[in-house]
Amino acid sequence: MGGGPLLLLWIVLAVLSRLMAAVVSPIRPLTALEQAVALWPPAPPYERWLERALIAPWVRWDAEWYGRIVEQGYRAGDGTLQFYPLYPLLALPLARRGLSPAAALTLVSLAASLGVMRLLPLVVDGDLPAVRRAALLLWTFPTAFVLFAPYAEAVFLCMAIGSFAAMGRGRWGWAGLAAALAALARPQGIFLGLPLAWTLARQRALRSGGWALALPALGFGGWHFYRIAVWEGLPPPGSGLHDWIYGLLLSPSATRVVPVQAFLPPWEAMGRALERFAAAPDLDLGVNLAVALWWLLLAAAAWGPMTGAERLYTAAVALAAFSYHTGPVHPYMGLPRHLFLAFPVFTALGRRPARWIDGLPIPQMAGWSLLIGLYGLHTWVT
Repeated sequence: MGGGPLLLLWIVLAVLSRLMAAVVSPIRPLTALEQAVALWPPAPPYERWLERALIAPWVRWDAEWYGRIVEQGYRAGDGTLQFYPLYPLLALPLARRGLSPAAALTLVSLAASLGVMRLLPLVVDGDLPAVRRAALLLWTFPTAFVLFAPYAEAVFLCMAIGSFAAMGRGRWGWAGLAAALAALARPQGIFLGLPLAWTLARQRALRSGGWALALPALGFGGWHFYRIAVWEGLPPPGSGLHDWIYGLLLSPSATRVVPVQAFLPPWEAMGRALERFAAAPDLDLGVNLAVALWWLLLAAAAWGPMTGAERLYTAAVALAAFSYHTGPVHPYMGLPRHLFLAFPVFTALGRRPARWIDGLPIPQMAGWSLLIGLYGLHTWVT
């Protein structure tokens, strides 16, 4: 699958996802624009109707927080400082030219998702059938629709895949810079230092390129230093370990977004989730556990073809995702979306020439379609 078919796949999925969200939105119109403007028939002013049809149905969950940041900036104590700055910063110039925050964020996501599609063949390291398999597996994963949503995942993956592509070509400065930008988009960007260190060691380039290892740490640490210095300060003396971790690495106001959250040993976090589901099954947790199980099966099949660098990054992302406990009601909030960031699962599977792998996008598309509907209805916490 060369550039043309990859672009066609992007167009088809982008259009299909937009249509599905639009069709679902009248069932439960949540934003003011959805409530004020009917989806059908189209009515003037048409630019407002287009925003209602194509943009507003995607303003759910984290998209609302990013929109608030673009509109009013970061503020101490209101929860916005939990969200990393690169994504809203990229949308800000578009918003200042008159676009709504949601429209500006969506355009950034669409552009970054095109970057993901363009860069993906560079990290597959295989022939055209391998690229085709990898692209289909990644883009049809049930939570892959967030690449078209006002979420930071598209920007993050564009930078993370770009970092891996630069590593494979020995371009250490570009690899480190892309990793630093990824760490300014989502906290998982700090994990890119692991494959970078592995690749440098394998190629005996630590002396010439070891300096690049500082860049992801500078991106990650620089944001938190700025956040602490300008807005929130250090946790007060006597605070417990949990408060210090959140004060230094997340934000003291993170509980404004998710009231109960903690990092636990993954077996403990999983145990709590399973106990919660056994005691009171619900759709949200059931979906998260089912998609996580699917991801684990894919990861197990992909582990063999992975390089050491890919394994380190995938393991770190998975460990963080399975360790993130988000309270007794929704104990694994966002788990499938966080696991999706471990893109080497899809690129490594693409290298395996097996018929059963060619069939995996079919059940994935069913999950992809279902989750778009649940996202639009606001019945599943993305």
